[in-house]
Amino acid sequence: MTRRALCFLVASLLVPFVVAKEKPAFPKFIVSAKYVLVTTYFGDNLADSRVPPADRQAVIDVQDAIRDWGRYSLVYERKNAELIILVRKGRTAETRDGIGIHAGSNRPSPSVGPITDVDAGDPQDMLAVYNAALGTDTAPLWRDRMQEGLSAPDVKLVRELRTKVEAAAKTP
Repeated sequence: MTRRALCFLVASLLVPFVVAKEKPAFPKFIVSAKYVLVTTYFGDNLADSRVPPADRQAVIDVQDAIRDWGRYSLVYERKNAELIILVRKGRTAETRDGIGIHAGSNRPSPSVGPITDVDAGDPQDMLAVYNAALGTDTAPLWRDRMQEGLSAPDVKLVRELRTKVEAAAKTP
């Protein structure tokens, strides 16, 4: 085998390792955006009874952290947002008891007695950033999960987002 062929073979074997080490670039759209809406999986209306109290508090804490950061302006309608920040407080199980009236529903429900809704899932807090023009039914531009990541006063997930945004803003 000639020296040139050997060098080519070694170089072609090393290329996948060099390419694999490159980190994916942080989305510039997040860096350049100005207006954000903070919401939950249950919708934008925090007064909705379907929004768990922990998620409601997480929205408030994230809004406060974003306001303190000062990079983005908060908006309260999707049509005015460039980014949607969706939050979910971690929980293993949550139940809500009560009497429900399901007018117009074809789902059978008792007229009297307890109704239990169960919401179970990831025990870690989650923050996801979406392009508002595409909505939350698409893949997030960025997402992270962390134990107690949405708890005030630290709101670690917003701090993590802030670190990523500020680092990306410095790189050309």
